[in-house]
Amino acid sequence: MNHIKQFFKEKGLYLFCLAMVFAATAAGILALRSIVGNVADLTRIRKEALQDDSVWTQPDAAIDKPAEDVPKPTQTPAAAEKPAATAAPEAAQAPAADAPPAARPGIWDAKPQAAFSGNELVYSETLGDWRTHNGADYAASAGQSVCPAKAGKVTSVTEDALWGNVVEVEDANGITWRYCGLTAPAVKAGDSVTTTATLGKAGAIPAETSGENHLHLECIKDGAYLDPEGLM
Repeated sequence: MNHIKQFFKEKGLYLFCLAMVFAATAAGILALRSIVGNVADLTRIRKEALQDDSVWTQPDAAIDKPAEDVPKPTQTPAAAEKPAATAAPEAAQAPAADAPPAARPGIWDAKPQAAFSGNELVYSETLGDWRTHNGADYAASAGQSVCPAKAGKVTSVTEDALWGNVVEVEDANGITWRYCGLTAPAVKAGDSVTTTATLGKAGAIPAETSGENHLHLECIKDGAYLDPEGLM
């Protein structure tokens, strides 16, 4: 027993170091085996994953389904557009018809030289007094043909000392139109006239000789004078 104690006493340090080396070696071997085992397990899992088609055949949602906020083209390809119709050559187009000459404005198209005064008195340069102007004066050159402003029936053709030859025409509304200052009346009482008929020609008016040549037109209904311009 003493020999054994003496042996451990003399060799104890060496034995301790040898034990430490053995323990470190064993620990290293165990760690290496653990690492190798983990690598083997990872390799096996990778092989199984490669062999499993369901893992690698899943469609890529980002590629298979485009993002909703990406605008889609709305214009049709240029190749699909219909070609614009070309204008026909000028030589093939029908020549434009010559426009008819503009019609000469009628007597009644212009504003009157002297308007209807109603109850207001106006001064007459020809007669030299104040009186109402019961009609409207429209410019007309001497000898110009006069047509009625409204269609109707001729009720009288008379000669007046102040108004010259007077032709009266009653329209469909019962208004009598008195055309004063005509020469050579072309109608007679009882005639039906349209706006294209000729009543006579413009002449002189004894009561209104001052100023430019004109026609004096009066409108009467139920004994009252009306403004001819407002009835045109």
